[in-house]
Parts: sequence; structure tokens; C-alpha cells
Amino acid sequence: MLQDKQTIMQVLGCILKDPSIVAESSKYKLVPEDFPEKFHKIIFSVMRNLQRQGVEDLNLIEIVGYLQEYPTQYKVFEDANGDEYIEKVQEFPSLENFDYYYEKLKKFSLLREMQGIGFDISGIYDDTLIDPKEQEEMQSNFDSTSVEEILRLYENNIVEIKEKFKESTESSSIQGGEGVNKLLERIKKSPEIGAPMNSEMLTSLFRGSRLKKFYLRSGTTGVGKTRNMVADACVLSATMLYDTKKGQWIENKWGKHSNVTSTEMLQEELQTIALAFISDVNEEKIQLNNMSEDEEARVIKAAEILGDSPIWFDYLPDFNIQEIERTIERNVVKNRVQYYFYDYIHTSVSIFAEMAKGSGIKLREDQVLLVISDKLKTLANKYGIFLSSATQLNGEWKEAWKKGEVIDGQYLSGSKAVANKIDAGMIILPLSNKEKKAVEKIMTASGSFGGREPNFVVHVYKNRGNRHVNVKVFTYINMGTMRIKDCFVTNVDNEIVNVDKLVIQAG
Repeated sequence: MLQDKQTIMQVLGCILKDPSIVAESSKYKLVPEDFPEKFHKIIFSVMRNLQRQGVEDLNLIEIVGYLQEYPTQYKVFEDANGDEYIEKVQEFPSLENFDYYYEKLKKFSLLREMQGIGFDISGIYDDTLIDPKEQEEMQSNFDSTSVEEILRLYENNIVEIKEKFKESTESSSIQGGEGVNKLLERIKKSPEIGAPMNSEMLTSLFRGSRLKKFYLRSGTTGVGKTRNMVADACVLSATMLYDTKKGQWIENKWGKHSNVTSTEMLQEELQTIALAFISDVNEEKIQLNNMSEDEEARVIKAAEILGDSPIWFDYLPDFNIQEIERTIERNVVKNRVQYYFYDYIHTSVSIFAEMAKGSGIKLREDQVLLVISDKLKTLANKYGIFLSSATQLNGEWKEAWKKGEVIDGQYLSGSKAVANKIDAGMIILPLSNKEKKAVEKIMTASGSFGGREPNFVVHVYKNRGNRHVNVKVFTYINMGTMRIKDCFVTNVDNEIVNVDKLVIQAG
């Protein structure tokens, strides 16, 4: 039987010493199936049940007293000399080493599971080896391999098999006029317009968040790249939004299913951003619990709304390409997500390891970033979703910004080629001195634009399939709530550009 009895004794002994290990809130996820023999299963289950009934001091008397109420299980315990076993495991367990034994127990449990569904596990653990040197080498490799690495190995095998047998859905060939009448009919019924974004101007420029498109919003640290994504998701998914001017909650009829996947921010950090946007209460007030009665009531209501809204948050700190695809696929299939916000495109230890293993070549950072971008665009097409992401800027942007030069895709961090994979590209920055002077002239000549002076400029450098490109959206962003008021649009020379406002109604 595939197991390590010494490991099982250590784990059971540690539970005897510290029953909180099997508490429901514990970080350790132990289940009866982790113990292949019925005798060990019974001991574990009894200890877990006693702990959950409030018993803080587990000992032989408590275990025997519990088992005597269950004659069948008690007989198994007696036949295996359970009394002696419990006394023995109490002697040597070390709580300091519990993590090691827990991991080893779970690895054996995983291997039994994989073996049970037909996988060959001999490459990881082979208990038929006779040669002592081979046994020692196998055991050493097994001890240094984590549960996650074992899972990844099997996932890689499945992916390789899928690649061999799946039919490509990306490539196709048609005669130029094939299906063109159906295309025109579809456009007539449903124009190529997506759902709205948090910015009215960007909605007009890009024709909304369109399915099968990949948008990229880049910027330096502190301009709210992640926060903008959460706000965009709430515009699409929150069932209600608070209107401060009207002093009332307004129903949001879009009801789109969205996801924000963060590689750095925890889910609770995304939640406070969402609560601030929905309630129009400054996030800092929420975090410091420094709200008025009215604001607190709105935030409580916003929490209820967030719970009822089809929006999901994922946290993906150390990722690889397969994990990105698996996370997106799960949300598309399970949660019916159509609007996906992936924050943000950068490298990780796992992704470098994956690339090196797959190709045998150590790729440069710019090559890895290009691969991620290409994959995101492919996934947008494959699943028919809108996909938005972000990048940092490289070290050259600041000098160009100070001089008031054109800001475009050449300032993306790591790889300029990332811009080739996107359908819409924008860079958000504070106003440069040159732009501040231009704003003074524009606002003096044209009025106050609703009394708001812009505090950010969105530089639109790519806009595939649309008229306006190389334009700048001057906007006011309340960084505490992520509510946006657009002011005006200019060309790269800060001259006003008239943009027809696109109003998209929920169907």
C-alpha cells in the first residue's frame, strides 16, 4: 500500500499534542482519505470529531470513550492494539516538524489519487525498486518535490496530450465573400459596440468594452491601474450604484459577469475598492472606519450589493501560462464571465521555470512578456470575452513626459512588442507642465468643463478599427472612489478634438 507509516504516526501524534491542527479554520486540510488504512482513518476521524465537539485535551481515555459507542470501529481499534499505538505515537512527535510530515502525507495521498484514476506514478515514487542506490535517489527526489510540483507535472502531461489530439480552433480559411451577408445582418441587429467603461470618453473612443478584444492600460506606480479595473468591473456588474448628486441608489441594468484577477492585491483589497466605487465613499474612510452615519449606511448597502453582483475576484501571486489559462477558463465556464480584467502583465518565478522547461531555453523578460500578451489575446478570441490588462512603464517615460513629448507604446515596461498584440492601448499619467499650461488656455477659452480640472491624462496610442488614435483624454479621477469625470480630448499637440459621445443602453 502506498503510504509512509512513520509519517502517519508523526501526523497523528502532532494532532494529539495540538488538536487545533484539525480545526475547520486551520490552514491544514486533512481528510480521512489521507490515511489509507482503516485503523488510521478511525483514529484520525475520532480525534477530529472530538476536537470539533470542543475537547481540547486529546488522550487515550477520550479516544476509547468515544469509540466504545461504535462497536464496529472499536473492534478494528482493539484488533490493531490501538491502546499501545496511541501511547507510542504520543512519545516522539515534534510540532516544529509538522509542516514537513503534513506535506509528505499529502504527497502520498495525491499519488494514491492519481494512481486510482489510472496515472503512472512510477516516475515520482516507485516502491518496487530493489537497488538501494536507486531507492535512495528516488526518495531524495520525492522528498524535494512539492504537491504543487507534482500537480503541475500531471497538468503538463495532460496539456501535451491535448496539444497532440485537439483540433485547432484558431486557424481557418474562407473565400472572401463567404458569410458576408450574415455578417452585415448581424451588425445591423447588433452593431460592433461593447458594454460601457468607467470613462465616457474612452467608451466613445473604443466603442466600449468589446468582446474578443484585448485592451491594455499602462502607467507608472500610483496612477490606479488596478483600481480602474475594479471600477470598470463594477460599472458592468454591480446591481446598483449610488448617485451622490441625486442622493439615491440607481439600478444598474447591465448585469454583466466580470472577474478581476490580481497578481499582487489580495481579494479584500479589491473589495474595499469596489465598496468605495459602488457607494461613492472614499476608500480611506472605509479602511479607517472614519465615516459619517450616512456614509456607513451606504457602505453597508454597497456590501450587500457586491454580494448580489456577478463579479468575482481571484488572487494569483505566483503564476504561469497554464495557471492563467486555467483561471480564465474556470471563470468563463463556472461563473459565465464575459468581461475579464487581468492585473497585470509581468513575470514570475513559475513562468520563467515553465518557459525554460518547455523550450529548454532561458527566455529574456521581454520575450516572456510577449508570450503572456499573445496568450491573453488568444484567450480573448478563444472564449469570446473582453479582456483588459495593464503593464508598468519603462525608465524612459519620465524624461519624455517632462519634455511634453508624445507618450506611446515604446514606453511599455519590458517589451514594446506587447503593443502589437492589443486592440486598444492607453497610458495614464498625471499632467505634465506643458499639459497644465494647455489646460489653462483651453478652460479659459471654453469654460470650466463642469467645474472639474483634469488631474490625469490618458494617452491613447492604439485604437484598432476606430477613428481616433494618438489622442489624449484629459480627465478628473477621484482616487478615493475611482469615479471619473472626463473633461475633454485633444490631439498630441493639445488641440481640442471633437469626439461624438457614444451612449450605450443596456439591452
